Amino acid sequence: MTSGYRWVVAAAGVAVLAGCGSAGVPDREPEAVGAVAEVSEDSGTVYVLFEPDAGYEYFEGTTFAVGAEVPLEGVDDAGEVAAGDRLEVWTGPCAESFPVQCTVEGVRVLD
Repeated sequence: MTSGYRWVVAAAGVAVLAGCGSAGVPDREPEAVGAVAEVSEDSGTVYVLFEPDAGYEYFEGTTFAVGAEVPLEGVDDAGEVAAGDRLEVWTGPCAESFPVQCTVEGVRVLD
């Protein structure tokens, strides 16, 4: 095996291992805490209109897209999330718009 191929094989192994982490929500404080105002679903993705608690107003009017790849706690499936449920949401990068648009890294349903 030439050294170029070794690097490709090594990189592929690292990529596979990186995907084998915990399936739960991230191990940090959630970025958003609040309630579900409304839920809709389209093509397997659940859209959650979010009402933030005091101190999380940055997420006012945000709709979080929760696809099958998003780790969930408190429910088995995103389709079980309902208006009135209390949520903790972990986000990735956010587009600075109004309302803010963020990738979702994890959701915990508290109710």
